[in-house]
Amino acid sequence: MQLETDAIRVENLSVNYSIVAESPLDQKRKFYNKSTRKTEIKALDDISFSIPSGQIVGLIGGNGAGKSTLLKTMIGVLKPSKGRIDLWGRPHLLSPGMGFNRLLSGRENVVLGGLAAGMTLSEIKEKQDSIIEFADIGGFIDLPMTTYSSGMFGRLSFAVATYNRPEILLIDEALSAGDAAFKERAVQRLKDLCDSAISIVVVSHSSTLIAEMATEAIWLHRGKIKLQGEVQSVTDEYLKFQAEGNETAQLDQR
Repeated sequence: MQLETDAIRVENLSVNYSIVAESPLDQKRKFYNKSTRKTEIKALDDISFSIPSGQIVGLIGGNGAGKSTLLKTMIGVLKPSKGRIDLWGRPHLLSPGMGFNRLLSGRENVVLGGLAAGMTLSEIKEKQDSIIEFADIGGFIDLPMTTYSSGMFGRLSFAVATYNRPEILLIDEALSAGDAAFKERAVQRLKDLCDSAISIVVVSHSSTLIAEMATEAIWLHRGKIKLQGEVQSVTDEYLKFQAEGNETAQLDQR
């Protein structure tokens, strides 16, 4: 049953996949032989949580923790091995370059990115000037995106996605590039969106950024939820965990 304020509910979610990788050297019979083994990865391992409407939630954790896997499962790119995800709203995943063609100009990619995000041509035409103004990349808007820095690319991606006003916005490291002034505007933009009851999940390796923009955080470690709660307390524990040298990617653990 849906709670009145639910936007996202995840129940007993697991996502597993198999890979074929080269065996470690000490498991090979001879130095010139190559041997492989099949390994099952539990990208997400029986996790459950809910996110209310109108809230910004930060998703933190090291490489291989399952953050991007979770976002991709939310939008249906990956299928759960077990459990379920319920969404009360239309989701959009903002990931650097989604829907863009780097050979085209920024202005042309505003149209492509808008269409990929679910906007109509009339909506894009109406919002195009505002999107370009928010991205604030000057004359580069009419140059091919192959000439863009990572910061310019991130600015335009963010502007297109947030002017679409999806009901559930999922952001995968799209704020990692860009200067301090743009990040400040971007954080305020997200807060304004949440005032309109849009729920936002932000993935970032920057605990500082998460603490600044989110009210709650979920810490994933090796496919499991290690901690969930008020953003500052969760990020403080995560930073302490990192400082003790405990953070490792999933495949580093044998």
